[in-house]
Amino acid sequence: MTGMRAERVEEFRFADLSAVLLVRRLGSVTASARQLGVTPSQVSKAVSRAEASLGALLFSRSSHGLSPTQAGLRIFPRLDEIAAQLSVARGNEEPADSLLTIAAPSYINSLFLPAIAEAVPEMRVRGLELPASLVRTLAPGGLFDVTVLVGQPRLPRTWTATPIGSTRKIVFAPPRIARLFGAGPIAMERLREFRFVSPVYHVGGQFVPVDDDCPLPAALRRRGHEAQTIGAALELAARTGQLVYGPACAGIRQLAAGELTELRVRGWNAQDPIYLACNAERVLARVQRALVRQLPGAVDALEKRTLWLSKRSQRKRT
Repeated sequence: MTGMRAERVEEFRFADLSAVLLVRRLGSVTASARQLGVTPSQVSKAVSRAEASLGALLFSRSSHGLSPTQAGLRIFPRLDEIAAQLSVARGNEEPADSLLTIAAPSYINSLFLPAIAEAVPEMRVRGLELPASLVRTLAPGGLFDVTVLVGQPRLPRTWTATPIGSTRKIVFAPPRIARLFGAGPIAMERLREFRFVSPVYHVGGQFVPVDDDCPLPAALRRRGHEAQTIGAALELAARTGQLVYGPACAGIRQLAAGELTELRVRGWNAQDPIYLACNAERVLARVQRALVRQLPGAVDALEKRTLWLSKRSQRKRT
């Protein structure tokens, strides 16, 4: 490894490597010691021995804990690879780099988990369903390795975000409601005649409304049902005659089944970028490259499909 002193290689212990990677993940010597069942002093010594062997400081120390240095950020991907190889050599059932955990909103998982699994067939993929706000909140904790988000990721600096395409933002309506408006683009004011299903989260014992970025502000819309996920909102809209504003790709199942259709609004042409984000400290560079190669094609195919379905439903209304 570049930067490792040849005369100290034999002193670089597997236990020290494990301790260093755990401290990197938890950001705390005390928390790492608790998880390893040793004293904080033992963890600190392990980190110091590893830094001496590597000839570089891996962490900067402050009252808030430990954070990777620039040298550490360069070295950690190589340490991850070494840990995986040593883990296999030691006969562990599952090497450290064989599991990839993806956290994303439920509709994102249903759309992109298969493409992610195809991109890294040698890995076992685990999907966690979390709303985008919780993905951003929990990203520093090491619960997951990868996410796909619509809109700006706003993740910690240890994450790398790559745009992989975009999705239109549209108004979904049941066909029986859409027929009342006709086939052409409608004026925004006419949307005020119908109720909208709105997003809501339950936080700290309270229900908190969430801004869906609709050009028609929530204060000017008739209040309808509420749902925590866009998937639930779309199902409610299809059965109850209400409207939903959201990413076109989220409603591909309902569009294909004819349960919902796109309601075109005059002057609205919103698009949101879709980002693939990886925790650079946990995801090997080759895995990141494989995902970046695979997912743009999946996004493009999905958007073409949703646009075709929307045009088909509009033709049926004419």
